[in-house]
Amino acid sequence: MVANYKNNAKLSPDRFKLYQASIYDLPFQDGSFDKVFCFGVLQHTPDFELSVKSLIDKAKPGGEIVVDFYPIKGWWTKVNAKYILRPLTKRMGNEKLLMLIKNNVEWLIKTYNMLDSIGLGILKRFLPVCEVNCFSSKLTYDELVESVILDTFDQYSPEYDQPQRIKDVSKMFEKHGATVTFSGFEEFGENGGSAAVVRGIKSV
Repeated sequence: MVANYKNNAKLSPDRFKLYQASIYDLPFQDGSFDKVFCFGVLQHTPDFELSVKSLIDKAKPGGEIVVDFYPIKGWWTKVNAKYILRPLTKRMGNEKLLMLIKNNVEWLIKTYNMLDSIGLGILKRFLPVCEVNCFSSKLTYDELVESVILDTFDQYSPEYDQPQRIKDVSKMFEKHGATVTFSGFEEFGENGGSAAVVRGIKSV
């Protein structure tokens, strides 16, 4: 929230409002917003479908709802270091986990890049580090290291990590009063990254 305020409040100080609340008890009346979006959050909430419903409820009839989330792409989705190690790492104290990542990040980056260079990229999923090649090539090495530390911490520290099938999230939209206008993957970044996205319009 502090970073959000620093980055955005100065752009429109009279209109920018920042609140911190449970997604299940938002301090707004239902039907309040022309657009509701939620990025990088839903998979980390205790009840994914109830979170979707909470967002749809806040949109006006005819308003747009847009969400992204970690996708289930197949049975292999959870066959990687993140889901193998998370039962342990999410129970570590944040300071301990962060120090563990910092102490190992450089050799993990080197190993990640080496596996790519020798055509064994499939093995990267068993390294306890985020997708290194998703970051901009314009970053300095120190900026890359910092970004990898933060993204890796974000993967291993949350209490909840619940990837979803895109078709299932689309059904949640329809069930709770939103007509789906898009469901699929949106590409972003210069390195071919993608995010699972569902968009919909609140029914009248």
